[in-house]
Amino acid sequence: MGYAVLRTPRLTLRPLESQAEHWAKHGFGDWAIELDGAFAGLAEIHYAWPGVTGISTDEVEAGWEIEGHLRGRDLATEAMRAAIDDAWTRTGAPYLVAYIRPENVVSQRVAEKLGFAVRGPGLTRDGSPMTVYELRAP
Repeated sequence: MGYAVLRTPRLTLRPLESQAEHWAKHGFGDWAIELDGAFAGLAEIHYAWPGVTGISTDEVEAGWEIEGHLRGRDLATEAMRAAIDDAWTRTGAPYLVAYIRPENVVSQRVAEKLGFAVRGPGLTRDGSPMTVYELRAP
């Protein structure tokens, strides 16, 4: 797709092929996270999808997901630091948003480590409660 690859001490982040249209249209998008050359998860940076209450579609959303067998190694935090640093340049957004379900305490801890603060309540597309987080640009 012609976009840069991001590297951290342990990880490589490559533009996610399934998000090629978002990358082409907006110049940014989701990343595939690789550890030792194997898929390890996703680092999401994209315009929010419709149907989430508390986040609008003109806001840039951040999200993360690590393969189950690799969790507990701080990979999400490491990957998202790289993706977020890159996002400030690529998106021009003054802030990023994330939404996390109340029972997902692990993702809440990742959000806190990354500097996200609670913005308020919201609902997922299926109507489940969640909390909206916001991270202001440096």
